[in-house]
Amino acid sequence: MSHRADIAIDCDDVLVHASEYLVDTYNGLYGTNVKLAHAHQSNNNEWEADRDEVFRRLTAIQQSAEFAAISPLEQTITAVHRLARQHELHLVTARLDAVMPVTNQMIETYFAGCFESIEHVGPDRAKGDVCQLIRADVMIDDNYHHLESAHASGVGKLIWFGNYPWQRDVENGAIDIVRCSDWLHVEKELEKYA
Repeated sequence: MSHRADIAIDCDDVLVHASEYLVDTYNGLYGTNVKLAHAHQSNNNEWEADRDEVFRRLTAIQQSAEFAAISPLEQTITAVHRLARQHELHLVTARLDAVMPVTNQMIETYFAGCFESIEHVGPDRAKGDVCQLIRADVMIDDNYHHLESAHASGVGKLIWFGNYPWQRDVENGAIDIVRCSDWLHVEKELEKYA
């Protein structure tokens, strides 16, 4: 890539594999049967609690030492450090502010000096709004709805990261996105985006 880009990068399931841990732990604690394929649906009755209670429970899990111990893959760490030498990176996560200490520790441990900012948007603030504020050229996310929000806010390059169960039932014809299953593919795609 010949120019410096502003890149918004999601945290959970892009930098660290978090959803499977969250769902498994939640099911174990609350005797539920939340399926990973439905974990990102806000109207999912499998959580067996109202939205506020679900977020309270998930936040408690995310604040645990076990969750904080989830480490990124080596490929992810290496790729992000390479990208940070060429581009301006911003972490844009749907994690709540209450999880900020865990997020900050993970960034400091594995990605020190890589991110210009860390934006915790929570469940009610659109990632597209943040992308507009940081003037993101690129957004990398595992959640199609966040990519739609970024598209609506003018982000030019959208990368749908991963190959997860919650991505299978989503129609992706409405916006121009590129699917990337891993960070090597992301890096190749960004090289073409000049």
